[in-house]
Amino acid sequence: MRVDRKRMFAVIPGVAIAGMFAAVALGSPGAGLSSEVFVTSDFNQSVHLNSDRIKFQTKGPTDVRVQTLTFTPGAITGWHHHPGFVLVAVKSGQVTVFDSECRATAYGPGSPNGSAFVEYGDDPLEVRNTTAAPATVYATYVAPNTDAGVFRLEDPARPCP
Repeated sequence: MRVDRKRMFAVIPGVAIAGMFAAVALGSPGAGLSSEVFVTSDFNQSVHLNSDRIKFQTKGPTDVRVQTLTFTPGAITGWHHHPGFVLVAVKSGQVTVFDSECRATAYGPGSPNGSAFVEYGDDPLEVRNTTAAPATVYATYVAPNTDAGVFRLEDPARPCP
């Protein structure tokens, strides 16, 4: 059997693009959420610091993005995870983080869990505003440097209550 190279090279990009759209379509969309990106920047070289009992290290070029997210009452981010990590500070209101096991932890000013949290790893999570008041958070993303500037990856919905 002879393979037609022209046809093969025409089909491969189509399959790749279809796969990308399928991944987005299978994701879990958010609702009731707005965001504003303040800045996207990069470290062009590795960073290694250890100061005041805090360590931070990169092993190559790294992208950084700072944005604000506003959650209306009942808002959800949809199930997702991030390359690298995200430092999240809750300015006002309260948000609840649901992990991949459906464990819920609330964060906000005055919360016993504090008003900051970190998102990292490949396990999906969803952030929700389960209160009747709006919530505002600031998120700082630190992700591996890529041409696409990927800061969020979509995951299928989970059946958490």
